Amino acid sequence: MQRVAIVSVVTILTSALGRWPDAAVAWNTGRMYGTPMRARLTDVAVWRNRAYACWPRTDASQPVTLLELPWPETDDEQSLQWKPRRPFHADQQKLYDCSSVQSAISVDLDKFRGHLYVLDGGYDNCQPKVIVYDLKTYKYIQSVELGGLNGSGLTTLVVDARPFKAEMRVYVGDTHSGRIVVLDPDRNIWYMVALHAQNYGGAVIQDYRRPEVNQEVTAECIAVSKLHSSVYLTSMRSHDLYTASFKDLRNITSYVTPSVKDGDVLPVGLRVRWEGVKLGVSSGLYADIQGGLNYVYTRDFVAVRLSLIAGGAPVTAENHKVLLQSYDLLPAVTKIFTDNTNYLQVWALNAVPNSKNRHLVKINTLTL
Repeated sequence: MQRVAIVSVVTILTSALGRWPDAAVAWNTGRMYGTPMRARLTDVAVWRNRAYACWPRTDASQPVTLLELPWPETDDEQSLQWKPRRPFHADQQKLYDCSSVQSAISVDLDKFRGHLYVLDGGYDNCQPKVIVYDLKTYKYIQSVELGGLNGSGLTTLVVDARPFKAEMRVYVGDTHSGRIVVLDPDRNIWYMVALHAQNYGGAVIQDYRRPEVNQEVTAECIAVSKLHSSVYLTSMRSHDLYTASFKDLRNITSYVTPSVKDGDVLPVGLRVRWEGVKLGVSSGLYADIQGGLNYVYTRDFVAVRLSLIAGGAPVTAENHKVLLQSYDLLPAVTKIFTDNTNYLQVWALNAVPNSKNRHLVKINTLTL
C-alpha cells in the first residue's frame, strides 16, 4: 500500500496569506437573524432543502443558538431571500427560559419520523437537555432534561432509530472518561453505560503503546457504522481510536429494567477494543455508508478516510487515504457528514467561513 503523503503545515500556512471573511455569503447569520456576531458552527444535520446548525452560546449577547439554513449552501437568489421558520426564530430561543433551547451543541435526525434531536448544553441555571422537533409540522414535541450532567463537557449526539422494534435511543458523548450517556425518549429517562477497555497485546505503533487494560475510554466523539456493526470512539485531544460492537450496545440498551432512574449506571458495561492510533489529534469523526471512517487531522488541515476492520491489525498510516488537504478550505472543521439525497456526497463543516466564503466543502463522493 502507498504511504499517506501529507504536506507540512508550515507550507500550507505560508501559502494562506489572505484573511477569512467575517460571514459566509449564503449562510449569513447577520442577514438571516439580525446578529452582527460571526457564527461559529459546531454541528449540522440536513433535512430535505434545509440544514440545522448549532452555534453554542458564548455569552448573553448572542441572540440565537439553533439555526435553520438553506440547503445546499449556495448564493443563489432563493438562498439570499431565505427566512427561518418560526421554531428557529430568536424569540423562540430566549436566554434563561429553560423550556427553550439555551446552547445548541449537536444535532441529529430520526429520518424515519422526520424528527430533529438537539443536544442543549444549558446555560446559567438551565440544565442540559435534549429537545425534539417534528420537521414535518415544524413543532416542538419533547424535551428530556439531563439533570446532573455538566453541560460544558457535552460534545455530540447520535440518534439510533430502531423502527422494526419501535424503539429509539440517543447516545450522548462528553469529555468525561469511561461512559456513554444514553437517552430513552420513549420513557423520558437517561442513564449511563460504562466502557470497559480490552487489552490488545504488546503492539507498539508509531511510538504509541497500547493503553493499559483499565484505562478509561473517552466517548467525546462517537461514530456508528451499521455496515460493520461498529461504534467508533475517540477524543479530540487523543490519538487513540477505539471500537465497540454496535449490536452489543443495542442489546445492552434494549433490556433496561423499569427500576433504572436518571443518571444510573447500567450493571452491564460495553466492551471496547483499542484499534491503534489516528494520524494525530482529530475532529469530525464520521462513518460513511460504505464503512469508511472519516476525520480531519487538524494539525495539517487534511481530511482522511480510514479503512478499518474492527478486531483486525492495528491502525497505521497506510490504512488512510487523503481526501483533501487545504488550510484555505478546511480551516476549522467541526463536522463531517453526508447529505440526505443518496448519502454518497461527503461534506466537511467549518466553524467559520473558509476562503471561499462558505462553511461547507465537499471532501469526497462515494461510488456505488
